[in-house]
Amino acid sequence: MHEPGSIELRDRDGGPLDLQRSFRVDDPTEEIGAFLAEAGYLHLDAVFTEAEMAAVSAELDAAMATAEQDDGASWWARTSEGWYPSRILGFNLVSPTLQELLASDRFRVIGELTDDAMVQRPPAEGDSAEGLMKKVGVVEGMSDVSWHKDCSMGGHSRGCCGLTVGISVTGADARSGELGVVAGSHRANVQAIDVRPDLDLPRVPLPTITGDVTVHCSCTLHMSRPPVDRERRVVYTGFGLAPRAGDVSEDLSPEEIRRRRAALSDQVHNIEEDGIGRSPEAFALDT
Repeated sequence: MHEPGSIELRDRDGGPLDLQRSFRVDDPTEEIGAFLAEAGYLHLDAVFTEAEMAAVSAELDAAMATAEQDDGASWWARTSEGWYPSRILGFNLVSPTLQELLASDRFRVIGELTDDAMVQRPPAEGDSAEGLMKKVGVVEGMSDVSWHKDCSMGGHSRGCCGLTVGISVTGADARSGELGVVAGSHRANVQAIDVRPDLDLPRVPLPTITGDVTVHCSCTLHMSRPPVDRERRVVYTGFGLAPRAGDVSEDLSPEEIRRRRAALSDQVHNIEEDGIGRSPEAFALDT
């Protein structure tokens, strides 16, 4: 188990790591990769344009308009105005703009930032990207999830360590549901859901503007705050470790993959029903 003081966060020169540092995709790869390896996350500025994000947002509107509860292709949440589709699974399949962006060099270079061989989720097939709408005032269902590792629902030995990539369709800050991460937690053997109050690793907010991208290792503790002023839109996709000699892969149909993804909403709902992560402190970040 993690012991306080066992993880230091240092830059390449041995000094304290600037936890709020951001990069551009054309910055030196060794600098970006070193930060990702040390901290477990990245903030990449202005990867996409506002016009590109507006087109993706319009296609997300269209996808949400045709979604139905219990369709196995969406997660739902409820505000005082009623239920709405908070997450569209396989959004890449119905968003031509997103497919084009995911195939661009601007995006594909993200998978080349580590020393590990990574493979991209195919932009034009399967459930490789999800479109999320985070509304203000959600009282039930799947929207914001407090501190967790992406492998907390199982699959660590098969899926870690992948890179989860968030594309900011809208900007996000403390008032509109920004992402938060626990720096260095991908290097720590800590509980995978919730954060112990005595954990000595810093909780870092990652505010973004439209077109920015966040990256976090699948073993990095992270969460998103509930929006209080403005809704947030984001697309999540990513990269996984390339197959290695001797690996045995499951040959899953697209339908089975979607079924498993949809089933995760029930698992997270059960965690919420148990009362984990409901207090305001569950979404607290260092300032």
